[in-house]
Amino acid sequence: MPTTLPDQTRHATHELDPALMPRAEVYGLLTATVAPRPIAWVSTRDAAGVPNLAPHSYFTVLSHQPPMLGFVSVGRKDTLRNVEATGEYVINVAGEDLIAALNTTAANAPPGESEFPWAGVTPEPAARVSAPRVAEAPVAFELRLVEAKPTGDSFLIIGEVIHVRIVARVLRDGRVAPDLLRPVGRMAGATYARTGDRFDLARPTFADLLARADAPTPAG
Repeated sequence: MPTTLPDQTRHATHELDPALMPRAEVYGLLTATVAPRPIAWVSTRDAAGVPNLAPHSYFTVLSHQPPMLGFVSVGRKDTLRNVEATGEYVINVAGEDLIAALNTTAANAPPGESEFPWAGVTPEPAARVSAPRVAEAPVAFELRLVEAKPTGDSFLIIGEVIHVRIVARVLRDGRVAPDLLRPVGRMAGATYARTGDRFDLARPTFADLLARADAPTPAG
């Protein structure tokens, strides 16, 4: 059995117009190719004080100064409603040991039903916001809402980090060590990815590129 595709198959392309594709196919394409994605495990509190906990895998850093994080709510869900109502929330970072609990909180629990007991994790008071943190999570970012911006069928939730709690067991020489944190990434469908296979690659300068034997002629 051949181990590689024939050239004519390997180099074939599909040119796609998302406007002509079913919504589910667009979703599947994006989540399969923009991957692995970090997971924001967002804890909030509703207007009645009930804690809520849910994972959101459209998540990234937006700014260093001030420190700002962004995650996306696909549609108007409990997390978004609670953030808009209180202006505060926590983004918890889960390692491999918490992935089953995190996945449990993806269930479609009704409003007013806290996911904390179902996932077997503990809500603990945050330092500077009213929303609880996940006590078992190795990292917790406490945030104040900056903007909840509509983006197509979703909402980009932008928050400023005003406090960070990190457990000592994921630190080495004062820095978070990836092999101790063991974060998990989200793929398409029901697939997750571990981050155990890592490598270092130094970012080159333009002078480094010019020094290469195969360097092209610079523009201008």
